[in-house]
Amino acid sequence: MNVVVTGASGFIGHNVLLRAPKDWNIFAVYHGTPGLEAFVKQHGLTNVRPVKCDLTSAGDVSALARIIGRKPDAMLYLAANGDPALSSKRPRWDLELNTIAFVNTLEQCPADHVVYLSSGAVYDGLQGSVTPSTAVSPKLPYAISKLASEQYLQFFCEKRGTVSSYVNVRFFGAYGPYEPARKITTKWLQALARGEREFVIRGDGRNLIDFMHVDDAVDGFLALVKAKGERLTVDYASGTPVSINDIVSTMAATLGVEVTIRHEGTVAEYIEFRSADTTMRDRFGAGPTISFADGLKRLSDFLGKS
Repeated sequence: MNVVVTGASGFIGHNVLLRAPKDWNIFAVYHGTPGLEAFVKQHGLTNVRPVKCDLTSAGDVSALARIIGRKPDAMLYLAANGDPALSSKRPRWDLELNTIAFVNTLEQCPADHVVYLSSGAVYDGLQGSVTPSTAVSPKLPYAISKLASEQYLQFFCEKRGTVSSYVNVRFFGAYGPYEPARKITTKWLQALARGEREFVIRGDGRNLIDFMHVDDAVDGFLALVKAKGERLTVDYASGTPVSINDIVSTMAATLGVEVTIRHEGTVAEYIEFRSADTTMRDRFGAGPTISFADGLKRLSDFLGKS
């Protein structure tokens, strides 16, 4: 099976390449982040071909299509603005990375089956239980561009007919090896390893983060890549969000140290929505299997060897 993975040089992308079936012929698309060729060689990924391409350029994407040669069987679209908070300051930039790039890809290099990595951020501003049938009207530019991309994918499938099937997966987050150093799991684990024992948390620390270990996340995405014939939007969330306080405490327990947590000020807002969608588990058999404590231990071991 010929599969295109965009955003292959990112956090999720690295882990997809490592866990994808070895009989898949993968075109790993990247742009600005160096080192993908070395990563592929280091891990002996002979089924993976790195291809550099600026997805915001229609000409580059057209060239990508010529390199691939024939219409891919499937595409896992991971490429995106990696800093949602920055979208408020740079909305056009966010739109170009999240939506224009995706439209270019669907026009110039469509696959028969497309899995688009959307975001739980599309529920921005809502409270309580949400599912893909919930009416949404996000105000955060990142969420707006993600939602627009979902709609474009449906257009290219249902109106243009250039895509036969698709899954929009509204993902709530992951942690694990190869994640950006700015993410709290890596940032705080490294701080603990350096000997820091006091952590200042903004607000009361009871705000929740819903994320899962990247291995569980990737296995879910790979199941969706295999789900040709589907036309749907799903949520993919852990269902067991953890508080900021618990994250620090579990990290300390993982490393066998004692820490002091000090709270200061307030946070701008709490995320007040929770996904009630069980489609990933019920239809695709995918969901979290790795506990947060075990996942942190795996990440700590990885960082110690990096």
